[in-house]
Amino acid sequence: MTWIIFSKIFICILFTSGVSSKYFPPSIDFGVATSAYQIEGAWNVDGRGESIWDNFTHTIPSPIANGDTGDVACDSYDKYEEDVRLIAALGVKYYRFSISWSRVLPTGYSNDINLKGLEYYKNLTLQIKKFGMIPVVTLYHWDLPQRLREDGIDWINIDLVQHFVNYSRIVIEHLPEVGIWLTINEPKQVCHYSYGNGRFAPGIKSSGLLEYQCAYVLLKTHAAVYHMYKEEFPNYEAKMAIAPDCQWVKPLTDKPADIAAAYRQLEFWCGLYYQPIFSGDWPYEVKTRIALRSIMEHYNQSRLPQFDQQEIEYIRGTSDFIAVNHYVTLLVSDVDEGPDDVTSFENDMRTNWTFYPSVNQGANGFTVNPWGIRKVINWLHEQYGKQDILITEVGISDNGTSLNDDFRISFYTGMYCNILEAVETDNINVFGVIAWSYIDNFEWLDGYTMHFGMYHIDFSDADRKRVPKKSVEFFQNLTTKRYLNCEDEL
Repeated sequence: MTWIIFSKIFICILFTSGVSSKYFPPSIDFGVATSAYQIEGAWNVDGRGESIWDNFTHTIPSPIANGDTGDVACDSYDKYEEDVRLIAALGVKYYRFSISWSRVLPTGYSNDINLKGLEYYKNLTLQIKKFGMIPVVTLYHWDLPQRLREDGIDWINIDLVQHFVNYSRIVIEHLPEVGIWLTINEPKQVCHYSYGNGRFAPGIKSSGLLEYQCAYVLLKTHAAVYHMYKEEFPNYEAKMAIAPDCQWVKPLTDKPADIAAAYRQLEFWCGLYYQPIFSGDWPYEVKTRIALRSIMEHYNQSRLPQFDQQEIEYIRGTSDFIAVNHYVTLLVSDVDEGPDDVTSFENDMRTNWTFYPSVNQGANGFTVNPWGIRKVINWLHEQYGKQDILITEVGISDNGTSLNDDFRISFYTGMYCNILEAVETDNINVFGVIAWSYIDNFEWLDGYTMHFGMYHIDFSDADRKRVPKKSVEFFQNLTTKRYLNCEDEL
């Protein structure tokens, strides 16, 4: 059985007590990340159209902490040159940012191009190149144009595929300087939180139903963009991938039921989006569980849309490397089968999870267990073969009350040491690590109460002054010396 194989993987991934080298090899580059809605502001400036997150945050009563919005955010639309200078001063190679679809195409439709929006991203990209860095561009980081949504074209409508391809073509054509393309950030968040439990924009609650339709449309969209890129831009050298998040899970006990539960959770949370791209079709465990629950709940067919063979072949292989966002490790146990009159993602997955215990945690409650990142990239290697891996996000939040973020320095030291151990001991080919985030920003439902940045911003300050935290010096030392003391971090 598949969960038995998974239990063997748990046993076989052995960790040694120390790294063979404390220096990062030249094959690994460092970077930092942001996203458009979280930092740009200028939400209705220079022809930008409304996005679903603009609409969502302007809802009354507000679903966001303190009624915060991204209307101004970090004001990076006006301060992008300063941001690029500060990022370059960190000594990093990669700057990952995202494109606001509605800044380029205000209505989402390709017959309505905002030249000022394209000019902004062109200038930003050229500025990054000027400082010797590589632009890593995400085409979609959750901010769908509101007009498309109002017209019924969103992530549960197959018509979105062609609109996203049209948008992506325009962006790619105008930004040949981009070094790495990422199609969609954290597809699980897009589908589970936007169309499952409804906590994210556009706030649709359809757990176990429309969230799977979203996954189906999203994967076909990613594949269509990838094929368009390879066919229409053969002279572009930049590689392309999708960027799922994958959090590590550890069984609560060594009982077979808990080991099987941990395996299921990985397949539902991570495999759902990785396997169709790297192996083809949905994960077996996902297909069988949803089919079983669908029968129990008296549906005429599985609630999971099925790929035909042509679709399987079209989606498989549409990635040049593995990208992964990682933040936290979970403790997972098996639970009893849910009632047959309740359809939900949770009943399909049939697990219970909590954060893995730790003496340290971020302001958002995420506990700190840096060894989880090594487990995740080993699992990806075991599941999908020897692939190049780019860690596209890793970070921790503070509450914004102090610039002395020693716990962030400790967090990154632990994470980076475990990544180095995976490279040197486990022979995992990680070619880059991108930290979230360069700067404090709008943190979705948490608004401005969570601070992931190395640079602090007081969001009551109209000037949005960038103030370095202690972790800035840490990163400058890391990128200059490429050295970490890892003896106590594994």
